[in-house]
Amino acid sequence: MARELRVVHQDQYGVRRTQPAQRLAGVALTERDEVWKPSRHPSQRSIVTWWWAATNRRHVGCRSLDRLSTAMLLDFHPGVVDFSAWSAQLTWREKDRQRQLVPDFFVQAADGRTLVVMCAPQTGPSTRFERQLEVLREACQHTGWQLATPRLPGTVALMNLRWVSRRRHPRYGDAEVEAALAGAFMRPRRLLEGVEACRMPRMLALPRLYHMLWHRRLGMDWSVPLSPGTLVEPLAAGEPDAVRRPLVLEQS
Repeated sequence: MARELRVVHQDQYGVRRTQPAQRLAGVALTERDEVWKPSRHPSQRSIVTWWWAATNRRHVGCRSLDRLSTAMLLDFHPGVVDFSAWSAQLTWREKDRQRQLVPDFFVQAADGRTLVVMCAPQTGPSTRFERQLEVLREACQHTGWQLATPRLPGTVALMNLRWVSRRRHPRYGDAEVEAALAGAFMRPRRLLEGVEACRMPRMLALPRLYHMLWHRRLGMDWSVPLSPGTLVEPLAAGEPDAVRRPLVLEQS
């Protein structure tokens, strides 16, 4: 169904604009501020929170815990150079009513594509969700965006990522300690063995090791529970497919 889709967003000067969807082609929405924020109703069980992204050093809004996990995966992925939440709102008229839709994330990929990400409800895809996807597909035809839906890895991989993500901030970087850890893990070896071999205090070395794992300077099998015996190596190996490819992209 053809619609007169319009997009509410902030321009480069922070002025709120409402424009036809085709005018948004090439606009870097990942760099724009929020135009919408969720208001929580007492009957809703979702939790609104924010993810501090190491990718762009900004807070990204998440209106559920599943979306928080998606933000973490986007932040971890090397193919994502920038991403934001709630930086655009789609509006259109349907059956004499004004409709609106706010995608969960806008992503700037390393290859220059703009991805618009919509997360399915926690209870699974619904008729309403499928209608929202149809609207987004139509918007993509006008703007050149590519529609994507997230897929989360297994429980163990998510647990491991959450644990090392606590050390993603630049303050946990230390060139001297990281050089010692890189030397200790020039070949695959167990985590605790390598930490001891780097000849740095364990309480100093462990946070830097997690920092290196988050930034992919060292690798591990994320599908195996993180422990002192986890095998750590110079390059990432054994990543679950959803960690390597956290988004399912629709072909335009």
